[in-house]
Amino acid sequence: MYGKCGEISVARRIFDGLCTRNVFSWTAIMAAYLQNGCFEEALKLFLEMELEGIVPNEYTFAVLLNACAGLSALGIGNSLHAHAKKLGFRGHLIVGNALINMYSKTGNVEAANKVFLKMTYRDSVSWNSMICGYSHHGLGKEALAVFHNMLATKKQPTYVTFIGVLTACGHLGQVQEGFYYLHQLMKQMGIEPGLEHYTCIVGLLSKAGLMNEAEDFMRSTSVKWDVVAWRTLLSACNVHRNYGLGKKVAEIVLNMEPNDVGTYTLLSNMHARAKRWDGVAKIRKLMRERNVKKEPGLSWAEIRNNTHVFVADDNSHPESKQIYEKVKELLDKIKPLGYVPDIANVLHDVEEEQKEEYLSFHSEKLAIAYVLMKTPPQAPVRVIKNLRMCIDCHSAVKLISKVTNRVITVRDVNRFHCFRDGYCSCGDYW
Repeated sequence: MYGKCGEISVARRIFDGLCTRNVFSWTAIMAAYLQNGCFEEALKLFLEMELEGIVPNEYTFAVLLNACAGLSALGIGNSLHAHAKKLGFRGHLIVGNALINMYSKTGNVEAANKVFLKMTYRDSVSWNSMICGYSHHGLGKEALAVFHNMLATKKQPTYVTFIGVLTACGHLGQVQEGFYYLHQLMKQMGIEPGLEHYTCIVGLLSKAGLMNEAEDFMRSTSVKWDVVAWRTLLSACNVHRNYGLGKKVAEIVLNMEPNDVGTYTLLSNMHARAKRWDGVAKIRKLMRERNVKKEPGLSWAEIRNNTHVFVADDNSHPESKQIYEKVKELLDKIKPLGYVPDIANVLHDVEEEQKEEYLSFHSEKLAIAYVLMKTPPQAPVRVIKNLRMCIDCHSAVKLISKVTNRVITVRDVNRFHCFRDGYCSCGDYW
């Protein structure tokens, strides 16, 4: 009860005061930490539980696997999967659903699909997790294939199902199909569209380059749009270089959320790409006046259950010299394939050589280089970033995946990017 009300410290005091603690009380306190976003604490409690000789049940594994999903801790998730199989919980529905969620959110959607296919019984959570997992990875065709299989098995779609379906339509540019699902199929199934569905339609129209139609849809639809919806349109303005509309949308976003660092950064980048340096200066001045500080870019990668964190131009890693040499080696390899550093967003009063140097050692490039150094050939590379991946890194990583013959997955703040043989699953739209 206290955990669900956000009183996690009270819940912990009660738990610590129990004379006897069984698997149910341990699982309950772990679930409380999970519900409050304290994923690491939930996993640490599992270690304490094992030291007391308590054997986990299927609900314990569900909580722990969802904690791994929250942390993108694939290595720990793999270990828990093996542990659950050893104890005979592989066939339990709640464990299977948690495994699909964990693998999808840690960048291994293929493993999620393997779990899904092996399940003897699937509920709506199973189907939704797989559809949304594929959609979040930019695999619209696969997401819709699962949806059609869901319909074929007579399983009733839910509100969440259509969020994944409409997102998939956006990835595929299927505008007519998206409106069919929104206006006809959802109505037939008695599902009232909500803000999330309408936001998906904004994304669908925006990705198709129908910027005016996206704006008209937002103006004409009687729903209270949130900052996520407007930010969706703003990102599209940046991709399609519609700076006039972008400026209007950015003003709306900043009125709704004056301290939204991402919007300031996106607007500044839009001005920079248009070489409107006075606009860049105004945005930076506004950020100073409002005391809005840009969050430093961080990337991290997990190797043999150890997490390595990287910051742009950081020399604190014990192997930083070798990492920087590896980055330079990779950039030298991709330049003959057409890689040209995208210096458009770098300050105009910096020398060209300095601009290239600045771009070369962004945190995701450092993390990818390190994983390539430390893993065997053909092993997948998985990196997480706390901010939106920049255009230059995106272009570089596409070509790095080609020259190294590796599948490189980068999860940024918006979505998963799966780079393979010179292409990205996002289709260069994010």
